[in-house]
Amino acid sequence: MAPKLEQVFTMRAFLSKEDTLVIGPIHGGSQRMIAPVTGGFIKGPGIEMEFTPGSSDWPRLDATTGVLHLDVRSQARNRETGDCIFVTYTGFIKLDPLAQAVMEWSPDARTTESSEHYFITTPKFEVSSEALKWMEQTVFVAHGHFVVPGDGTEAVEYEVYKVVSA
Repeated sequence: MAPKLEQVFTMRAFLSKEDTLVIGPIHGGSQRMIAPVTGGFIKGPGIEMEFTPGSSDWPRLDATTGVLHLDVRSQARNRETGDCIFVTYTGFIKLDPLAQAVMEWSPDARTTESSEHYFITTPKFEVSSEALKWMEQTVFVAHGHFVVPGDGTEAVEYEVYKVVSA
């Protein structure tokens, strides 16, 4: 029987337009970006963390296919308990018109639904808390979308699922 997915938490990471760097073309034409994470959270039953400074995304855009290859490294902390998490993930965003508007910080950008994109990642976690050690021994898949609150900020948000035996 095929494995199933069980939603376990949500991750939201706000990005900085002003501090995003665009480098390219590199290595045969792709374009590298460096997008600092300015805030956000990981929330769900038994977990509540805030992203801390130093988190960033280093995506590479393949303009010939319209695919953004994600390369993210982030850290988060629970301010009350001091528990920490390091999360890293790769994945893809197929740049449809809605995603393109967000990536360009267009005034037409809007909050989207995960069903509107092919935006998939595979996060891996390292944790300081014994209560969260299960995260280091679990395969996760995340389905992303964009959050545009209308205050000049933008975020990526993921519904994070653990893979469970059926």
